[in-house]
Amino acid sequence: EETIFSPQISRMRAWGLLADLNQYEAWHPHYRFGPCVIELGNKIDMTWSVMGKHASLEAKIVAHQKPDSIRWRTRTFPLFSIEEGYELFENETGLHVRHSFECTGFLGLWARLIVQGLRRQMREQDASFMALAKRAVRAVPPPNRHKRRAANVTKGKEKGDG
Repeated sequence: EETIFSPQISRMRAWGLLADLNQYEAWHPHYRFGPCVIELGNKIDMTWSVMGKHASLEAKIVAHQKPDSIRWRTRTFPLFSIEEGYELFENETGLHVRHSFECTGFLGLWARLIVQGLRRQMREQDASFMALAKRAVRAVPPPNRHKRRAANVTKGKEKGDG
């Protein structure tokens, strides 16, 4: 399955937020990743909340290309293998993020049957990221060029100057 969304932030900022798996707890509705250095090939503990239950898994980082993609894979043979990730691309309309999710194995067959629920869950995750991106934009303080200029003009004056 695949969704595409368009955050109104820079590509580097979007990639930085998506690639920081340790901070997913702050925004992602379904995943929690354990502490780890996020590098290609590294393994990281992951908790996946699905249908009110928590599943503990080990994920392996299978793509980590700044500022293009972050992708991980979890496996519990023969039940399932999940590969999920985000790819960033730009065109004339701006920045876009492709969110993909692939489930294979016995549960992969089950996932195909519940494709509508899976798409809804992916859209919920995408909306959570969009809300994070919006908060990130608001958190950047506006330029204070006028305050600095005013401070420099009054900096050298004494109390009696005037």
